[in-house]
Parts: sequence; C-alpha cells; structure tokens
Amino acid sequence: MSRYKFLNNIRHYIEDLVSLKRLKAFLYILVFLGIGELVRFVFKLPISGNIIGMLFLFIALKQKWINLDKIKPASDKLLEFLVLFFIPYGVGLMVYFDLIRDYWLPISIAIIASTLLTLYVTAIILQKFGK
Repeated sequence: MSRYKFLNNIRHYIEDLVSLKRLKAFLYILVFLGIGELVRFVFKLPISGNIIGMLFLFIALKQKWINLDKIKPASDKLLEFLVLFFIPYGVGLMVYFDLIRDYWLPISIAIIASTLLTLYVTAIILQKFGK
C-alpha cells in the first residue's frame, strides 16, 4: 500500500469518526448518561448512574421516543472498540493476583454459578416474552 493511500484511508476514517451524524448519536448517549447520573445523585440510589441512563435510553427507544437510527452510528463505533474497554479491568485484576491465587476455587465456582444463572434467567425471559 502506498503512503498516499494509507494517509487517505486514515483521513476517511477520521472524517467518518467525527461526522455530524455520529457526534449527534454520541450526544444522545451522553445526555442519557447525564440524566442517569443526575437521578442517582438526587435520589441517592445505590445503582450506578450509567446503568440508570442506559435504562432510560432503553425505555426511550422501546417507546419510540427516539429512533434507533439516531443512536446506531455511535453504538456501532463503541462496539468496534469494545475490547479496549476491558483492558483497565484486566490490569486491575493483576493488582489482586495474590488474593485470586488464594481463593481461586470459590471465585471460579461463583463465576460459573452466576454465568449459569444468567443464562437460565435469560432463557426464561426469552421464552416468556419471545421474539
């Protein structure tokens, strides 16, 4: 690949990344994040504000107050970089390596049990509400 083609590809990628449509989609997500944080702060809820915000976003999408096409450009780009969001958690786990080594069996059992429980509950919900 020539240098010119490489630089041209980078330019197109950056233009796509900061397009007005994608920035509006990110703004929608950030507004709902802010609303969730505000609700958590005002009502002193023990649930994270980003979870509350995403719940509000889900409700807005489900009630068709917001069209999915308005959010999709940002969500597609976030999913493209999803693997990068897990790096800090992986590094954080290494801080507790000694603790994990000492309690690997109960931790493993808890992970397996919670995964199976999640799969079971998801299957029941899908059966009940089905697509």
